[in-house]
Amino acid sequence: MIKLFDPTEETNRPGRSGGTPTGGSGATPTGGATPTGGGTARLDEQVYLFDDRTVLAVNVALASGRPLLVLGPPGSGKSALAPNVARLMRFRYYAEVVTARTEPHDLLWREEAFRQLNDATQGTLQDPGSRAYFRPGPLWKALDPAMDEEGPTALRDRPAVVLIDEIDKADPDVPDALLDPLNNLRFVGPDRRTVTAAENTGAPLVVITSNEERDLSAAFLRRCILLRLRPPGREHLLKVARLHMGDDYDEALTLELADMFENESVATRPAASTAEFLDTLRACRQMNLTADSPEWRAVADLAMVKGSPDPAASV
Repeated sequence: MIKLFDPTEETNRPGRSGGTPTGGSGATPTGGATPTGGGTARLDEQVYLFDDRTVLAVNVALASGRPLLVLGPPGSGKSALAPNVARLMRFRYYAEVVTARTEPHDLLWREEAFRQLNDATQGTLQDPGSRAYFRPGPLWKALDPAMDEEGPTALRDRPAVVLIDEIDKADPDVPDALLDPLNNLRFVGPDRRTVTAAENTGAPLVVITSNEERDLSAAFLRRCILLRLRPPGREHLLKVARLHMGDDYDEALTLELADMFENESVATRPAASTAEFLDTLRACRQMNLTADSPEWRAVADLAMVKGSPDPAASV
């Protein structure tokens, strides 16, 4: 039986609070989906609130071996889900932020073209499939922990979580080219060796995020477990604020900002995000503003609402 994810159990386990996401790539968890249960993960001043639906989506992805595709606007907590799951489950963690220049094989390996050119110039060129001319990418390391030379050795026998962030930024060929390695958990590397998931670690949990700026193919969507993060509600914002702000939490100011967030998000496109709400709250507290300070509205207009042509009009 595969181990399922339970954030409440993992958070309460001795020795599991604090620390950093495990594996070869660091990340800073923040934000989250609207909580209706589940649990709370805390990393320094960063928090992630797991609702029941998000926990279920993670477990369906783990149980089915399919990638988890997380959809939502920027600032909704999509990118923070994967490192928090990895940290709480003590899994290895790898991340790749996709750009318009990302090639399909970049997630599997990256070529050391400069070194190959230099060796050719010096007359010391090795076989094109030589290990000297490529670096394993996040999916390769997740499948074969022996290829992760920088990761902690204590986690070599642990499963992995891979974050493929903002897949919609890439050329449409990139997600479709990943269908085969993601579906079969194998691919042929540049050294012509077939790479498969290590028996002792099993299949990785692959979390893919998208801001929905570009449509993904129907074939790609069919092979994913799909989680769409819901807009944050008032109670979610208040809970996140308490956890993030700690001793600096100002309830009256937070309530005012939460009211503005809800009201303005209805009228503003795109709607404000949890990240912008927290940015506004932090800025107000750093500037020593309270709910009685008229300036907080102008700060909120600049950092959260971003809708008034004249911030002074809000003061």
